[in-house]
Amino acid sequence: MRPGRVRHYVIAARDLEAVCDEIYEHLELEPGPQEHREDGSQVTEQYGFRTHMMRIGTTMLEVVSPIRERHELQKFFVEQGGDGGFMVVMQTYDDDALLARAKEAGLALRFEIPDFLGQHLMQFDYETLGTRFEHYRYTPEDNWWGDPLNGPYNDPRAVDDIVGASVAVDDPGSVAGLVSSVFLGTRDGNAVEFLDRRIEFVMPVDGKRGLDALHLTARDRARAGESKRIANVDFRLV
Repeated sequence: MRPGRVRHYVIAARDLEAVCDEIYEHLELEPGPQEHREDGSQVTEQYGFRTHMMRIGTTMLEVVSPIRERHELQKFFVEQGGDGGFMVVMQTYDDDALLARAKEAGLALRFEIPDFLGQHLMQFDYETLGTRFEHYRYTPEDNWWGDPLNGPYNDPRAVDDIVGASVAVDDPGSVAGLVSSVFLGTRDGNAVEFLDRRIEFVMPVDGKRGLDALHLTARDRARAGESKRIANVDFRLV
């Protein structure tokens, strides 16, 4: 069985442009053009939100913001008390087997769309996992949302890639065990390794659960250890 792959992180922001500008500055990243339809709108607007995609090495980073009053992102802002890390997006190579493992482990499927813009979307219960883990079986399997292989992206000057993340949960050990078994990662204490990516499960600070930090490899090794909090997510240089 092929292990799951971490491909993409999503941050939810009430002010899309302001948060993106902070990220650009911190990562020394030049903004790239965003995909729009002929009328100037984005495809995601039909689902009630705007989006901005960035490529950090081989990982996509997406900032999203709702355009409707009644939207899951608005509920997220209330629950979190503001902006925050919204989602970890992963790739599965066998969607049927993934769903079977989740069912056997008692991990609820939050929702599923068999054909979401040509991809099979599966999102699991964030109340159990601390944050939303959304899975896709991508077609083709060597490219994914945002078209990182061919998209018109600029490379950040400060970092090489996003090599991991921290998710705050009430019981890091049990969640790490669940995630490693269902998503086919390798458990290392309260962390799970997915080949070249690592998700660490940590205790919440001030009771706030969720995607709390991104770990990025610094090009200048003297900057390793620096951290900046943007949209209630720590951008940690490692």
